[in-house]
Amino acid sequence: MVSAGLRKALTRLGGKYSLTSLSMGLQNILNLDPGSILWTIITFLIVVYLIGKFGWKPIITGLKDREDSIRKDLDTAKAEREKAGALLDDYKKAMANAKKEAADLLQQAQDEAAKMRAQAEADARDAGHKLLEKARVDIERESDAAKSELSRHVAELTARATSRLLGRVIDDKEHEKLILDALKEDR
Repeated sequence: MVSAGLRKALTRLGGKYSLTSLSMGLQNILNLDPGSILWTIITFLIVVYLIGKFGWKPIITGLKDREDSIRKDLDTAKAEREKAGALLDDYKKAMANAKKEAADLLQQAQDEAAKMRAQAEADARDAGHKLLEKARVDIERESDAAKSELSRHVAELTARATSRLLGRVIDDKEHEKLILDALKEDR
């Protein structure tokens, strides 16, 4: 009772194995022979002893070394992760401080600019007032000078007109006396 797939596999192997030899091998495996069982147990115990004597310690040591290496790598990775987290926190704090400092500097610059603008306005206003005051003083001085000049000129014209009307020459003292008398009469 060999399946079709098994027959194809045997055919592909080049015909080295026949169905008869295969079925005989299967029968040998399934037969329980006490001698075979004894030799199998002895062989198994020898292999276990040899592995225990020569191979078990290196295997355990290799596994222990591998476990230690993995544990060390995990601890290193954890420490590096914590270090990176701390660096990230420091970076975030530094960025927050830099933003705050930049905002403070900007506010300070705006305040300084407002103070300078206010000072410039006050200086311009003061300069304007001083200029207006100087102009007023200059105008008053010029006005006073013009009035004095006009008074002198009017006095001369009046003296000439009076001289013509009176038919005689009036000197400055007489002219001043006439003016003072006229001013007294106006009051």
